[in-house]
Amino acid sequence: MIKKALTLTTIFLLLCSLIQSCNDDESLNVDSTPEFTSLVSTVSSLPGQTFLFEGVVSDEAGVRSVNLKYEPWFLNKTIIRDSITETYELSYKFKVPDDAIENSVHVIPLTITNIGGKSSVEEVTVTLDQDIDGPQIQIAQPINEATLPIGDGDEISFDVTVTDAELAELKIESDLLNEVLPISGTSYNYTNSLDVAIPDKYFFTITATDVSGNVSTETFAVNVVDELEFTNMYVTDMTSDTELVSDIFGVPYKTSASSETNETGYVFTARYYAPTPNFEVRFLAQKGSFSPYAFGAGADSGRLAIGSSSDVAPIVLSEVGYYEIKMDLRDLTYSITPYTPSDDTFEQVYIIGTGIYINETESTCTNNTDGSLQCWNFASGKPFQKDGNNPYLWTIDVSLKDEPLNNGANGFILNANPNGWSPFWRIDNPNDPEATVPGGGVNYVFPDSALDKEYRFVFDTHLNRIAALPR
Repeated sequence: MIKKALTLTTIFLLLCSLIQSCNDDESLNVDSTPEFTSLVSTVSSLPGQTFLFEGVVSDEAGVRSVNLKYEPWFLNKTIIRDSITETYELSYKFKVPDDAIENSVHVIPLTITNIGGKSSVEEVTVTLDQDIDGPQIQIAQPINEATLPIGDGDEISFDVTVTDAELAELKIESDLLNEVLPISGTSYNYTNSLDVAIPDKYFFTITATDVSGNVSTETFAVNVVDELEFTNMYVTDMTSDTELVSDIFGVPYKTSASSETNETGYVFTARYYAPTPNFEVRFLAQKGSFSPYAFGAGADSGRLAIGSSSDVAPIVLSEVGYYEIKMDLRDLTYSITPYTPSDDTFEQVYIIGTGIYINETESTCTNNTDGSLQCWNFASGKPFQKDGNNPYLWTIDVSLKDEPLNNGANGFILNANPNGWSPFWRIDNPNDPEATVPGGGVNYVFPDSALDKEYRFVFDTHLNRIAALPR
């Protein structure tokens, strides 16, 4: 009996010893304090964006856990180590709430604890001011697709301005010029001129980078010729460079270049509608400016005049109606031929898409029957107004906005059927539309710069032209 009691006592003392040993392991008496040997302590982000908590924690006794806590963002994450090591690399992704306030500052404590229960706290400051927009590039000269004559030098002149919150680099690439310039500040103007000896079409790429790594690129081409020979020709009723570039698309109109032998580069034909008597138009050899080449009416009937501004005398379309205007640079002549279209007209034309508002509450996302949300659908198409004198000509006044209830692209197509898709029109080029394509083409997506502004859309179903003009 005594032997049995001694055995029980021994077992009891052994259990107590084991329990005490476990308790001591849970709260070891350690002298070390955990610390961040490296930490990304300042972060720039934005509402709805994801950023990374990054750092290296070190403790010679062993790192047990890391806690990230910030109640305003409902953040309370404790990372408990599966195995105890002296270092731990923190890499934790977190999405900023969508309703966080832009440009606000938030200090988030990070608590690190070792196996002895000792803790230390470091802070990460998150500022919601991240720059995610690329630099703006404005090319005053040369005009894209400009045709320039070989002369005594300085055939191609550059006037390029880039702007951003903080610029870093400007790069220009072409067969004629390659430059990489470190730049700084919020605005930089680049000027230069090139002496070109060989006639050709030269392509340029301008790339601007900011300190956040955002990149913007613009490309353009310049035709250098030793005589009046052009790749493209345009026609317009506008009278200033400002009007030529204030539209979203559609101004000026592109002419049709002849492909006949000996006519290529010299003979161009425009079709145009004159909405009033004595309507004035001019030809342009470049899309965004009257300079360096504008063509109008010379002093003698049927002769072209050459100018470099809207001061060149206009070609006059004497009556209301459609005209075919043909120019020939070989002998500097032009001819005007009125004509009557014979293609079908439509009872009604509609604009379909997203972000197009007719008034404050009604848009192309508003179903015409029940008022429900229905974007990019013929059931929500909004009607153009037919011109009183021309059954092919349609207009509609709209406001362009970012559609708040739809995540799709803000853009449009056209159709002539409130109960189906066909017939429909889309545009020929998503980046720089020049014509509508019946039964084909691609959807047009508005650039952000066009939003929150008012426009008049003018659509000619005969000419397959559409323009978005500011109003």
